[in-house]
Amino acid sequence: MAWPFKKVETAESIEEIYVPSITSNVKDGIKKIMEQFKGEVDQQLEKFPQSLGEKHLFDFAVTDGIANRYGIVNAIIDKYVDFIVGSGFYITSEEENAKKIIEEFMKDVNFDTLVRKWLKEALKKGCGFMEIGGSKGTTPHGLKVLNSNYMYVLRDNKGVVEGYNQYKGAFDKFAKQKVIPFKPWEIAQLNLNTSGDNAYGYGIIYPALTIINNLLGGERDMHMLMYRKANVPYHAKLGGVFGGKIMKPKKTDVEAFRQELENLNNKHEWATDGFVDIKTIDFGNLGDKFEFALNHDVDMLYSSFQVPAVLMGRANIPEGLADVQMDAFERRIQSLRAESEKVIEKDIFKRILEAAGIPDVHVEFEWGELSSKETYEKLKALTDFMKLSGISRTFINLAEKEALRLFKLPEEEYDELREEEEKKKIEDEKMFAQQQAQAQAQAQQVKSITKPVAKPKVKPTPKQEKKINEAFYDNLDDLQEWIGFKYRRYLTQILTAIKNNKFEFLLAKNKVEVKAGKLTQTQVVKLKEVLDNGFKKRKTIQQMAGDIKDKVGIKDLYKIKNDKMQLGAAGLPILSRSKEARYIGIARTEVTRVANEGAVTYYKEQGAEKVRWVASFGPRTCPICEELDGNTYNINDIPPLPAHTLCRCTIVPTKEIN
Repeated sequence: MAWPFKKVETAESIEEIYVPSITSNVKDGIKKIMEQFKGEVDQQLEKFPQSLGEKHLFDFAVTDGIANRYGIVNAIIDKYVDFIVGSGFYITSEEENAKKIIEEFMKDVNFDTLVRKWLKEALKKGCGFMEIGGSKGTTPHGLKVLNSNYMYVLRDNKGVVEGYNQYKGAFDKFAKQKVIPFKPWEIAQLNLNTSGDNAYGYGIIYPALTIINNLLGGERDMHMLMYRKANVPYHAKLGGVFGGKIMKPKKTDVEAFRQELENLNNKHEWATDGFVDIKTIDFGNLGDKFEFALNHDVDMLYSSFQVPAVLMGRANIPEGLADVQMDAFERRIQSLRAESEKVIEKDIFKRILEAAGIPDVHVEFEWGELSSKETYEKLKALTDFMKLSGISRTFINLAEKEALRLFKLPEEEYDELREEEEKKKIEDEKMFAQQQAQAQAQAQQVKSITKPVAKPKVKPTPKQEKKINEAFYDNLDDLQEWIGFKYRRYLTQILTAIKNNKFEFLLAKNKVEVKAGKLTQTQVVKLKEVLDNGFKKRKTIQQMAGDIKDKVGIKDLYKIKNDKMQLGAAGLPILSRSKEARYIGIARTEVTRVANEGAVTYYKEQGAEKVRWVASFGPRTCPICEELDGNTYNINDIPPLPAHTLCRCTIVPTKEIN
């Protein structure tokens, strides 16, 4: 689709208004207004041809030649590329169709190989140019990495790129067309190590040129001396004192002897008269004098390239220091990845999505995977944290999803395993209930004979309890960096939800409902105290149910219709739920309710816009929850949660939050 432009100038400011043509897809037109900055960029234009574009910051052929011919520099460039691309990349998007389109395109063009060449160009010369084939509005025909030596950028005085030129005359002087123009959307330009408002970057070689020259000069001088020392030169002294007379040789004799020395072969026996004294020249240990200077230059080279010496197999340093160096290098790699992924998403992916008719869909290009060490540490942190009591189901679901990703396991297999665990849990609960019933029956039989002796309970002192809680929250803060979930803040939102919730499903509205077993306002206040204390002290559902039984005073619940208690055939009220069943029911249902209310507030606070319903599958999963599982909702339009009494569902954000 063509996008016409018109420029509007006012007395106060200058604005560019981009007005799209009206098509069947655009009913009323869309205006996109971009305010221009006042500041202008410093432009140094090529003098011949004048319309070519802005001058390169330096001769790209110089750094290109150094990288191609100097082994250590080439190895460092390869290390950078391996660390950036070597661990792979993947695509994420809320729209599965957009993700599929991008993945198929990347596979068709062999994107992995192309991005390596592109990055090498940018690292060596400061800028890499990727041609995006085809016209705007159509699916790109392919990608091609161009030689940066011949590419020039055209910008206006405000720094906005207006196009690119390839100077064909630089490598084909007989061509009639010396300049090949490109539109802005036909090129993806990656600048690395930029400075100020330059149109190009410096890369990593140019800043180290002086060091490289020193190192190459030192190595050349050292090898020259080594060569000369290995081929030890002779010094022949002709003439001397004989019989008290000084015998001085003629110049012709000296020249003749020099010629003989130059023609020496590998014979070991030499015959001279008494007037010839032959000695070898000893340069001493001159090679050792280069060692300090060369080592210094190599260290400076690694510093300039910001590459750990240990990575190049040179340094013999303690493991701790090596880890620090590698951590710093990893951060450098992350910054380079961030620069490149912005260009990939903005210049390449955007064109593909526009051609597919979905320009507003965002696709994320994500670099790499965790190393083995990082994966192990993250898994250990997740598993240790999930063992703590009192962790909400919402958080556990998030942690489980992250663990699945780290293990690279499909969710289908996980759901099957979880269903088996659920069955086993139900069987264990039944067995436990039977054992409890037997134990109670035995206790009733001996109650009249023996009196149970209460076991003393060792309760931690307030000081000990405070110390335990501080350690717990310290672990939360340490894990926050790994799992991207601020549990302390999430807990605060849950406690706020408990405070603000009126618990209308449990609260009696009149005297009839009070008589039927619904909670009074006083009982609701006590219930809030139990839930608040339970979350703060990380109690289990069973423990909270026990506190509800002891402190709230729950009664049997009877059926009500039209504000009247329902009576059975015998004229007695019809029981809806016994108080024993209500303890665990209220605990499980209301914990789910406030935990998810806190989660929604937390997700909004972290910028999430959509959430996905997650049901806990097993034999007890109801049709309602099965129907809702996997559905995506706007965060402000979530169905009531819990969906019913004893509901175990939760919600998770569809996009990673910080």
